[in-house]
Amino acid sequence: MGEHQISIDVISKNLIFLDKDFNSRNQVLEHIALEALKNEYITNKEDFLQAILAREEEISTAIGYLIAIPHGKTDAAKRPFIAFMRLNKEIAWEANQDEPVKLIFLIGVPESEYVKLHLKFISQLSKKLLDEDFRNKLLKQADTENVYQQLTSIEI
Repeated sequence: MGEHQISIDVISKNLIFLDKDFNSRNQVLEHIALEALKNEYITNKEDFLQAILAREEEISTAIGYLIAIPHGKTDAAKRPFIAFMRLNKEIAWEANQDEPVKLIFLIGVPESEYVKLHLKFISQLSKKLLDEDFRNKLLKQADTENVYQQLTSIEI
């Protein structure tokens, strides 16, 4: 099976947020969930957030390099999507942790497709994020279009 780029259905310009001012993980997740609801990627904001936060309780999704990849499986997700947010300033992802975060990739996948897609998304995204040039570009891209082009270039 040949590799292909992340589908444009999975990454939407409507779910790319640049240079936002939030002070906590919950504010970030709340904002992304609200936008995902408005754009019809999820059916219920509370159920979606509950699944994401339940996953965070198991283990933090802050992975280093200023990155967090929150995710959860829930039927509140209508279809697979990846949202991206770049913050103006670093925040502590967990209250009791010094792992700063500035780049957030939120992965939403319906429960029925979770096993198939979730690990594929996370492994390919994580691989790409090990590339310092890729991370630096994400930190510096001037507009949504450039970030969108960069994210849709990831092969899955």
